[in-house]
Amino acid sequence: MNAALKRMRLATRIANRSRCRRSVAVHECGHVRLRSAPVIDGARRSDLVSIRWLLDMESLPSADITEDALEHFLVYRDELGIAGVVGLERYGEVALLRSLVVAAERMGRGLGRRLVAAAEELAAELNVQSIYLLTTTAAVFFESRGFRYIEREQAPPAIRESREFASLCPATAILMVKP
Repeated sequence: MNAALKRMRLATRIANRSRCRRSVAVHECGHVRLRSAPVIDGARRSDLVSIRWLLDMESLPSADITEDALEHFLVYRDELGIAGVVGLERYGEVALLRSLVVAAERMGRGLGRRLVAAAEELAAELNVQSIYLLTTTAAVFFESRGFRYIEREQAPPAIRESREFASLCPATAILMVKP
């Protein structure tokens, strides 16, 4: 058994024993290192710059994203950093799903779907009955996730008065809701 394989097995046993969220990477030179496994978790204040950068790269509104706004934001983290984000703005029993973005190099791997599912779980924990969103480019994606189109005038007052609805998203953005 070569030395790299022995190191990998040892590192795997150590990682499994500690029950942490880590995986093993073996470099070409045979060095073994533990790295964090990808995870979706709550956004931290220190994530703000990365979140804004991702939003800016996809031309999504980021001006109103502050440290305080991150309370109901979720991020997808992997060994390279933050690769995706989604947020909820809660208004009692309704919420606005916003800022869904996945880094361009990670698209097509189901991260968006997983982020939306995580946001829906968070909404359920917060006793949110309906999730609204505005989109100019992803209506088909959201429709496949169970969201349906509605007229902007049908949005509840709290959603209509949100900054995203009132001024950040263009009037041509499509309004969708689930359930």
